[in-house]
Amino acid sequence: MDWGFVAFAVASTLSLAAGGVLLLVGYIGTVPAAFSFGLKTGLPVLLLPVIGPVWFALSRGAEFRRQTIQLIVGVALVAVATALILGLGPYFAEKLVAEAVEAAKNR
Repeated sequence: MDWGFVAFAVASTLSLAAGGVLLLVGYIGTVPAAFSFGLKTGLPVLLLPVIGPVWFALSRGAEFRRQTIQLIVGVALVAVATALILGLGPYFAEKLVAEAVEAAKNR
């Protein structure tokens, strides 16, 4: 196992986990608050998973600045994890399969 694969696995896992947690916390912070402003505001926030809470948090200004930052950074971290997995995942998969085939030939 090489250090490049370990770095890839750690980076993609941690960015996906941290992004997911930030999205969840931001979502939990905005949805109940949106329903306190009425159904007309709460339903779009609930039904549009990422866009709704970001729209609500941005439209409320400084009052929801923390939730806005959590949601935007969460989306960015999930995008980084997705790019890592889709970009470098096939490279490492091919490399690991080639090593397994070579090891099977040497038996």
